[in-house]
This record gives sequence, C-alpha cells and structure tokens, in this order.
Amino acid sequence: MDTQAEWELIRRCRSGSTAAFEPLVRLHEKPALAVAAALLGDGDEAADAVQEAFVRAYRALGRVQEGSAFGPWFRGILRNLCLDRLRSPQSRRESWASETMDRRVWSEPSGSARLEQLELADAVQAALATLSPEHRQVLVLKEMEGLGYAEIAHALGIASGTVASRLYNARAALKKTLVARGITLEDVTQ
Repeated sequence: MDTQAEWELIRRCRSGSTAAFEPLVRLHEKPALAVAAALLGDGDEAADAVQEAFVRAYRALGRVQEGSAFGPWFRGILRNLCLDRLRSPQSRRESWASETMDRRVWSEPSGSARLEQLELADAVQAALATLSPEHRQVLVLKEMEGLGYAEIAHALGIASGTVASRLYNARAALKKTLVARGITLEDVTQ
C-alpha cells in the first residue's frame, strides 16, 4: 500500500471510521509482531504490545504529519512501548532464554524448506536469548528495524559510540553462539 492510500485511510479514521484502520493493522501487524517478539522475547507479551501500540496509534492519528508514511511512525510507537516494557521492573524476567517466541512472526515457506527455516528460527531465537537485553535491543533495532546508529542512540538514550560497541559485541556473541550450535553464516543467509 502506498503512502497516498494509507493517508486516505487515515483521513477516514480521523472522520470517525474505525473500519478504515483495519487495513493498516493487517498491513503492519506481522512485521510489528516480529520486532516486538525479538525485543520482548515472548510471543504473548509481543502480541499485547502490538495491540497496545495500535490502540495508541489510532488515538494519536490526529498528530500524524500529513503525507508522512504510517509504517515508520507506527513502528516508533511500538519500539518505544517495547523499550518501556523492558525498562519496567514488572516486565523483567530472570531468564529471557526460558521464554519462547511465537513462530507465527517468522515467514512460512512450505515443505522441507519450512521445516529448515523453523529450525533455523529456533536456533536464532535461542542464540538471541543468550544476549544481554542491551545487546539484544541494539541488534534488533539495527537488523530488524533498520535503524541507523543515531536513531538507535536516540531511542535508547545512549551515545552513538555505545551503540556501535554494543552492536559489535552483540554480533560477535550471536555469531559465537550460532557457530557453537553448528550454524554458519551461509545457513542464516539462505
């Protein structure tokens, strides 16, 4: 959906049509679940965060700049919500590794390719679980959200140099864990 079509839906929402918000939800829900699950480490908590982010976005549609794309604006709301949940004492877990992410957020090919991808997704999830929350956050924001160093620094309230350092260390730790499990870079990029 292009920005113009999104804006037609946003205008209809602003005029009181709640049904016009549904196509925006359908378009952005799956990628939002993937990011939230990677950040929060729990499929149920990710689904709750995505739902809350859509509610917040709907209520704030009046503040969206005319002509801007909905996706990046919405992902900013979701990202901030997830980071707030991670900072919240009641959302902290003893072991993120014991949580499992919902497989529905990963793409679903068919047949043996699907099985291989699910196995790889499980291995990557388990490897992500071994990272500290700080390393996991920068890695997810960089690799899944595609944010730049300055954007990550702003989102997390840290210096760009700290982002670079954490990202380097996160990638090294993730690679080490995956290699120890017999997974190579070629396996991940296929």
